[in-house]
Amino acid sequence: MAQSHDGALENIRRYATEARALQDTQMDFDASGTEARLGNTVRELQARVQEQHAALEKLRASSGTDIRQTAHASADPRQKLRQLLTVKNAYTRLTPTAPFLPSQNSILPALLAARTLQQNIRGTKEAISTTQSQLTATETRLRHQEANQHDAQLLHQAMENRIARLRAQHEDRSQKSPAQLAKELIAARRAQKELYDDETASLGAALNAFINDHLSAMLAAEDLGGPVVGDMLDVENATLAAGFTKKGKAKAAQKPASDKLRQRRIDQIWGAKASLADAGDEDDEDPLTEAEAADSEMRTLLGDLFATLSEPGGGKAYFNIERDSAASRFLVRAKIAQFHPRDARKLRLIDFGKELDD
Repeated sequence: MAQSHDGALENIRRYATEARALQDTQMDFDASGTEARLGNTVRELQARVQEQHAALEKLRASSGTDIRQTAHASADPRQKLRQLLTVKNAYTRLTPTAPFLPSQNSILPALLAARTLQQNIRGTKEAISTTQSQLTATETRLRHQEANQHDAQLLHQAMENRIARLRAQHEDRSQKSPAQLAKELIAARRAQKELYDDETASLGAALNAFINDHLSAMLAAEDLGGPVVGDMLDVENATLAAGFTKKGKAKAAQKPASDKLRQRRIDQIWGAKASLADAGDEDDEDPLTEAEAADSEMRTLLGDLFATLSEPGGGKAYFNIERDSAASRFLVRAKIAQFHPRDARKLRLIDFGKELDD
């Protein structure tokens, strides 16, 4: 037992020495003899192929049987048994035979190693490309899942806060009498109404300022045959006094138009209502300008449309307008009002809580 153990150790030491010597030995990379070695390898392989062909022909001639036919198992049990015995005898004779190995100077092992290495490199590159695409898809899916998780956490937190508020309100209401709850509800509704009134007044003041500072001059320009509201943002009173050409361009004012001519034009376009409404608010006797007339018409039209909402028809009732004005067209373009489907002289405000009528 000790001798076998010592023999194994000796073999290990000898293998290590030989392996170290092989590592220290420089490999022969002389390119001058590569072509000759390759030619010798090809000739060696061709000679081996010829030997195998000669052996196969000799076997066919000596046996006198069809090798292709005998390669398949026969349906006859006796014939099949003879085939199996023949295969067994062939394996028995070939087992002790040494396999064919290339010569020491053959370049065939290097070629086989290079082919295997090339296949491995190609497979590695394909694996890297596939892994990268999978990694990109996985990262995208991960980001999507993280976003969903974040949204779910926010929803969960909001639901918890809502539940906590509802529980607190329920506990608070359970400790109060119905009369006290009614008083608090009435006070909350009054506070909400006051808030809505203040916001309505603020929005109304902003709307009036917008009409007076910007919109009225553009409405007057469109009514006088000028550009549509929004095409000319800065419209001066002198431009309105001079008027516009048939092509919608401002006329070059040679001299200021007389107040009587301007007042007659204002009465023809906007009517006497605008002059009377403006005169009721002003203490002086300054002549009315085109922008002021358009401003008065827009305010009056908005007031009539809002008043129509309080009528029995409510949001479905239409207001009959006297003429097709720039103010009514602007409200329709701005999606604030809409004409009647069959009568363009009827106008109503749009109910923003419902879809637009066809």
